[in-house]
This record gives sequence, C-alpha cells and structure tokens, in this order.
Amino acid sequence: MVLQSIRERLTGILAFFILGILVIPFAFVGVNSYFTSGNENVVARVNDQDITLTEFTQSYASYRQRMQAMMGSAYDPEQFDNLVARRAHLDALIDQEVLSQAVEGIGLDVSDERLAREIRELQAFQIDGQFSAEVYQSRLASQGMSAQQFENEMRAQMVMTQLPRSILSSSFATQAELDDYVRLQDQRRSFATVIVPPVETPDAATPDDAAIQAYYDEHTDEFQSEEMVTIEFLELNAVDISSGTEPDEEFLRGRFEQQKNRFISPEQRQVSHILVEVSASADEATKETARQEAQDIAERARAGEDFAALAQELSDDIGSAGSGGDLGWLEPGVMSDSFEEAMYALTLDDPVSDPVQTGFGWHVILLHDIRPAEGMSYEEARSVLIEEHLAEEAEREFLDKADRLIDLIYEDPTTLDAAALDLGLEIQTAGPFSRAGGEGVAANPEVVSAAFSDLVLAQGSVSDPVDLGENHMVLVKVREHFPAATRPLDEVREQIIERIRADRALQAARERAEQILADVREDGMTLEAAAAEFDLEVRLTESANRQNFVPDRTVVENVFDMAPPPEGEVSYAVVEASNGYAVVALQSVRDGSLEAGAALSAEQYRRQIANAAASIEADGFMRQLRDAARIEVFEDRLE
Repeated sequence: MVLQSIRERLTGILAFFILGILVIPFAFVGVNSYFTSGNENVVARVNDQDITLTEFTQSYASYRQRMQAMMGSAYDPEQFDNLVARRAHLDALIDQEVLSQAVEGIGLDVSDERLAREIRELQAFQIDGQFSAEVYQSRLASQGMSAQQFENEMRAQMVMTQLPRSILSSSFATQAELDDYVRLQDQRRSFATVIVPPVETPDAATPDDAAIQAYYDEHTDEFQSEEMVTIEFLELNAVDISSGTEPDEEFLRGRFEQQKNRFISPEQRQVSHILVEVSASADEATKETARQEAQDIAERARAGEDFAALAQELSDDIGSAGSGGDLGWLEPGVMSDSFEEAMYALTLDDPVSDPVQTGFGWHVILLHDIRPAEGMSYEEARSVLIEEHLAEEAEREFLDKADRLIDLIYEDPTTLDAAALDLGLEIQTAGPFSRAGGEGVAANPEVVSAAFSDLVLAQGSVSDPVDLGENHMVLVKVREHFPAATRPLDEVREQIIERIRADRALQAARERAEQILADVREDGMTLEAAAAEFDLEVRLTESANRQNFVPDRTVVENVFDMAPPPEGEVSYAVVEASNGYAVVALQSVRDGSLEAGAALSAEQYRRQIANAAASIEADGFMRQLRDAARIEVFEDRLE
C-alpha cells in the first residue's frame, strides 16, 4: 500500500514492537543538572555536535534500569557507580554519534520500495504470515505517531544499520580458512581419565598456629569487613499526600460529560469486507473500472451469493480474504472515515453496502451483527472520578513539593534539616548496610548506589533525588560511615583452617595424580593398575568434541590444549579438574572435515568465520571513524 496515504498515528506498545525503539524514561538527573547550562553541561563533543550531561545522565539511568531488570538479584550497583563504567557508557554514546555523522556524510538512504518491503514483513501488520492493508490501517489508527514520523524513524534506523551490514556482507572465508576452522572446531579426541579428588591427609586436619598465622598474614586483603553506612533520608510519595476535600457535583458531572467515552463503550459492528484494490494515483478510468467491479460484487452478494466465498475468490486484501473477509468487531476510530460512515449506515435488514472508496481502493462491506453501546452511568462512575481527581491533586502537590525540595537542597546540600522543616517531612534512617544493600529503602539498588557515591560518601552532600517509582522519591545523606577493616584473626580462624585443609587436600590430589603418572611412565604400569593402587577407576571417553561436559568440563578443555600424540602412541598429562586433578591419556585425535561429516554445513561454518571477521573489521572501522573525528571528552563532569 502507499504509505503516504496513512494519516493515523503510531505510538505505545505497537511502536516498540515494530521499531524496537528503547524508550528512555524520565529520571531525576541530579540537583546540579537543574542549574547547569552552556559548556558546563557538555560531557563530550564530536566535531561540532555536543553530548550534554542531561542526555548522558538519562541514557545511563535507562541503561542501569535495563541491567537491573536483566540481572535481577545479581545486580550490583557498585559495578555501575564508578567513573570507569560511566566513561565506558559515554564512549558508546560517542561511537553512536560518530557513526550517525558518518552515515549522514556518506549520504546513505533507504528507498521507498525497501522501506515498504520492510514494513510489509513486520508481524504486527500480518495475518497468518501475510501483510494486511486493513490490519495495518486499523493498528496505525489506534496509536499515536503520524505516518510520516513512523516512516522517518524506521528509515533512520535502517540507514544506521547499513554500514555495519555492509561490513558484515563484505566478510567472507577462503577455502583454506574454512578447512582450518573446521579442522579445529570439529576436532574429535579420544582419551582415558583418572579423576583424583581432593585427598584428606592427617596433616590437613589440624593446621598449627604458625600455619594459621602465616596464612592470615599472606591473605589479609581477603579478610576485610564490609564497608557500611547508616543513612538518613527524606521520602516524598504522592500516595502519602492528602489532597483535601472532594470536588463538587458540578465539577464531577462536567468531567463525566467530557470523558463519557471512557465509561461508555461505543456501539460495535461485526463486519466482513471485500477489497478491490486501486492506487490513489490511478487515472479516473482505472478507478471507475475498479468501482464497477466492486458494484458487481455488491449486487452478487445482495442476490444471495455467499459473501465469504466471494471474498476468498475476489478480495485483494490478502490478510482477510482467506477468512472470508472477516474483520471482526469494529468500533469508531479504527477504520477510515468513509469506511466507518458506510459501516454504521448498514442495518441487519440491509447488510450489504454499495462500493465505499478509501485510500486502498473500493470496499464492499457486509454487516453480521451489532453490539449496542454499554457502560457506566454517572452514579456508577462518580467514585472513580473522585478517586482520579484526588490522585491528580496529590500528584500536583507532589510535583510542587519535589520542586521545592530540590530548591532547598540546592541552597544547602549539606543537610536535610531545612527541607524537612519547610515541607513537614520526617527525617528517617536506615542501616547500617553494605554495598550489597539492606532492608527497607536500603534494599533498593539505586538508593545503595547513591549512599556509596562520591557525592554522598566522600563529599558529605545530600544525594540527587532517587526515583523509587511513579511520584515517589528519596534524598539520602550518610549519617555514619564504617570503613572496611581487617577482621581479627580470632574472628576468621575457622575459615582459615578450612581453607588450609582444602589447599592441602588439593595439593595431595595433585601429588597422587603425579604418582599415578610416574607409575605409568617410569614403572611401566598400566593406567588401570596405577589407578587401582588408590582405589580409583579409569574412564574412557570416545570421540569427544570441544563442547563435551563428560567426564568434566575443565578436563575436556585441558585435553584439547594438549599436543596430539605421535601416530600409534599415547600422550599423558596431569591436568586440573573441576574438583581435584586428573591423569589424562590422550589416545587419538581426529581432525574435523566437511567430507567426514562435520557438525554444521559449510555455509554455517563460513557464516561463523565471516561474523567473527566482520566483528573485527567493524571494530577497526569504528576506530578509524573516531580517529578522523574531532572528539573532546570532559571526563571530570562525569564524577
């Protein structure tokens, strides 16, 4: 279909699904950012294009939120609350800007035909795998972005991926590279192993005081108490704000009338249609021919022919033709004006329309059923209106207080007292807790990150506002700091004893494995006999590849690091295992080859090699672009 004919809007979940757009939510970006301007608000400059502190802060906050959602309980705010992490994120933004400027400079573009093809392939606009003009039209109409904006953003995304894609498409593997890659990647090894677990020995059971003291002295950095803080904080939450009295009846009735569509669902109509497609730019004769074809279809339907069969045979809407032209239940605002006007003019006694023209061509509409409007009366909706009004007033008061709170903290960032007194807020406390977090408000990773930030911990200032959810924030100040310190020996004695025992048991396992190997090499014993001396067994592994987890993942990795044995011979080695050591007898190595039946096809292997090469080339390409650009970084503004 002609994309320019779409005048509806596209936003919300559909836009995210279609475009893959990452929404950067609003985040409090720090007290100082409200009062910075000009060059002081620039953290980097790429040629003449600035990356502002506000842009960086919002982008980094969004990144941290994504990482927290992905990592769950494994998320550690400390990993992200440091200059190294912030600088890495800034470098990513710089790369993005460099690439954007390069694309613009080269003059890359995406044709209308390719853009239309990409949109047709989007599942959001398909029925049973086929693009549907009607689905496209109805879903666009129910959203909030103009067609022009949608097309421009999608085109921009496609342009930005052209350079990386061109690098990927230009990468290839020679036959020699392919053969060498398959030889190693699909290599098979057969070997025997004796797994030697840690060995409990008499001296491992009771390390003496001297050994314990020596271990403690050598590993003091491992016996540090966690750094802890106790914080005080102000919490502002719209839920806790009372907005006063209920609105009067006149106000409530006025709002009900304004928002009646929210409470009363409109009349819906179940319809099918048949589309005779014709371009909006077609000449009048072509349009008239299409209209006459649609008129003939309407007359056949009125004469009693099966509408679904006609749709399957004659409709140009491939998305609905297979289901007899069924469009389901429709309500106002979904279809084009002319389509809806004709649809709502139909009755169950006269259910077939005359041809109706839209931007896609001529439609014949069949009305199946009518679902009357239904919903809540004013009396039923009154409590909802009151609750919403009170929530709006609370939000309004929250925003006013938030602005006042920020102003007061800016005036004196060393204390919460003035702000608490002015706004009638209670100064609360939490802790002590470590960088791993604590209970209550200290369980929030962003609060923990703020408490241990340089601004709060080192400089003694009140934190920037920390967003805890919708209309909910806290400001944090450290009340007491407990630095990390070396724990006393008596406190960690049992831990040291267990470590010494484990180390000695592991060393004994290594010595036992080396004894088994010596018995085989020097005394001529079989591996089975040498292993039996220690009540251990030999395990055979035939034709293992690099992905094998048996007998032990660590053992397999070490086996593939061993040099292949000479033809007809066996190579021996002692290697680490996941829990202990292993004696390995490498018996044979069979190189992978496509002719011998490799795990993947030649094309799949070529793609793996090309992808790896493309990644290296893309990194080099970005380095060249950065070297050619004038880049200034103001790293001190990230602190």
